Amino acid sequence: MEQEIKRIAKCDVCKNMLEIDQYGNSNACPNCGWLQSEEAYQHPNVAGIRNIPSLNNAIKQYNSGKPATLANFDDFLETYQNYGEVEFTLNNIRYGVLYDDDNEKIALLNIQTNEKQLFNDIYDFEQNAKINGKLLRNLWNNVTSTDFLQET
Repeated sequence: MEQEIKRIAKCDVCKNMLEIDQYGNSNACPNCGWLQSEEAYQHPNVAGIRNIPSLNNAIKQYNSGKPATLANFDDFLETYQNYGEVEFTLNNIRYGVLYDDDNEKIALLNIQTNEKQLFNDIYDFEQNAKINGKLLRNLWNNVTSTDFLQET
């Protein structure tokens, strides 16, 4: 059995010391929650590698006092395009964004009520997704968490 090689390095976001593996990955930083990734380090402007926000935006979030793992709206959209299934929490309600195979459209799903809005494409979603009559983009500052879609 091959032994896993670990080393100590600084978190790319908060500079806290953490243990990373031979591939440059770590568990969540106990200080800021960032999942260290060599790939994210090599592509700091790409969202959705191991975390929803890009590395550069995570640093900005952290430095402004917000969680490093909380994506801005543009990173969230980019992660959806790269990954296909993402979620966010707004006013203690979980929402999922995923491709609805039955309707061949992008769905914004209220995970608690199963209420669904459908959109033709990511541009349609970006311009028209609403919660309680307000554009999601305009509500984004109230989002408290973003993640890859967990079990619904």
